[in-house]
Amino acid sequence: MKHPKFPRPILCLLLALLTACASPSPEALRAGSVCRRPEAAVSFRETDPEADHGLGDLRGADLRDLDLTDREDVLFSADFDTRTRWPDALPEDFDPERLLELGKDPGLGLRALHERGITGKGVGVAIIDQTLLVEHREYGDRLRLYQEYHTAAQDPASTHGPAVASIALGETVGAAPEALLYFIADDVGTGTGSSFVRDMTYYAEDVDRFTALNETLPENEKIRVISMSVGWMPDTPGAEEIEAAIQRARAAGIAVVCVNSRDPLLEPWMGMGRAPYGDPSDLEDCRPGAFWEESLYSGEYRGTDGSLLLVPMDRRTTASPAGEAEYAFFAGGGMSWAAPYVAGLYALACQVKPEVTYEEFLSAAQAAARPVSVRKGGTEYPYGRAVDPAALLEALGA
Repeated sequence: MKHPKFPRPILCLLLALLTACASPSPEALRAGSVCRRPEAAVSFRETDPEADHGLGDLRGADLRDLDLTDREDVLFSADFDTRTRWPDALPEDFDPERLLELGKDPGLGLRALHERGITGKGVGVAIIDQTLLVEHREYGDRLRLYQEYHTAAQDPASTHGPAVASIALGETVGAAPEALLYFIADDVGTGTGSSFVRDMTYYAEDVDRFTALNETLPENEKIRVISMSVGWMPDTPGAEEIEAAIQRARAAGIAVVCVNSRDPLLEPWMGMGRAPYGDPSDLEDCRPGAFWEESLYSGEYRGTDGSLLLVPMDRRTTASPAGEAEYAFFAGGGMSWAAPYVAGLYALACQVKPEVTYEEFLSAAQAAARPVSVRKGGTEYPYGRAVDPAALLEALGA
């Protein structure tokens, strides 16, 4: 099969575009630039509607011909989105619209703070993650930079990228709804499938890129925090590089939040759950996180001494990659959802006290946090302390 031949001027233009999107130097990053506008992504159910995908992930599913009246236990633990088409035969207590709307609330009293003007306005939040749907209404008007590297430059919008961006600073679902967004989409390793190898080298380069970019930004648009929903072990390839890059960023005044419990500045954080129709701002409705709940009851959970700082993680509604006005509800989250929430909280602290350091923020969060527990089988299980944003920010001068 012969490959098409392009006229030399067109070939040069194509090579220039590929170079700009796939491998620019740190100096090439420029605020206000968008490398590419990835296509909206349909769910796997929409691309393969006849397959039996089970009921764990209902995003994009057409369920109109099903009778789900006796599947309440499954439905309350399933993910879905605004493209899910529901049957008339649903359990009486299952209300997907209500679940989705409750999930938009970032919880812990943040909406009351937003009404007071504490929104992270003008604070730069940088995120390194998977491909972004850049036009989503949750953050599109505050996107200051979007850059892609490696295979991310070929992908449609991901589920993960829009979700973490909206959790951090979404207009209606985020912790800091007026913060500025700087975003790099990149690979967290090399290879695919069974040949995938986790390697933090690319992310280390991206952290350095943001640190270099920050030197060019005006004072009222500076990056104050980088959020990465990733973790690594000491023997992970690139571990030394990413840790060194984080130290350079911190030395330059940029906090870094990621999923890495070996870092004493990150070790205290954990995500928690919520009762299905519970008030996101009522600690009585908080619950252990879905992915670690069983370890609490087995005695393996490390936060029973109250050492962990808890933020919302489960039953969250986020921006969806399916379209600029689409949303997805995740019954169970993970630390990927907790990290951007912490970054958004820090953006609020930076608005309230511009000279605040991450260490000062963490200390105030620990001092203001309130204990939470859950009762099961007649036993009370303490599982950490929930962050109190109002008290935290008051301690910083709000």
